[in-house]
Amino acid sequence: MNKRKIPIELIVWVIGLLWLVFSRPESTHFTVCPLALAGFEHCPGCGLGHSISYLLRGEWQLSWQSHPLGAFALLILIKRIFELGKTAFCSNVCSNKTEDFYPSKLLRK
Repeated sequence: MNKRKIPIELIVWVIGLLWLVFSRPESTHFTVCPLALAGFEHCPGCGLGHSISYLLRGEWQLSWQSHPLGAFALLILIKRIFELGKTAFCSNVCSNKTEDFYPSKLLRK
């Protein structure tokens, strides 16, 4: 029996996007940004989470104002989630080999 392992990266990205869906970007938030914690005023990545959160709510203008690359970042995250999901769950189903679909006993005549 083939036991599949779910990659931790897949779990982290899915939970992260779900958190952005249900979070309120207009409220103050806890930050893990090392530049913001060090006291720098501007970080090139700050605002991406808010931008993605607004984008997932359909608030395009607020998303753009938070960070112009939010839509691009969301596309990259979704692409990565699908890549990880495909390798984790479709190893036999997505293969083109006939042997992967049918046991070898059924192929012999």
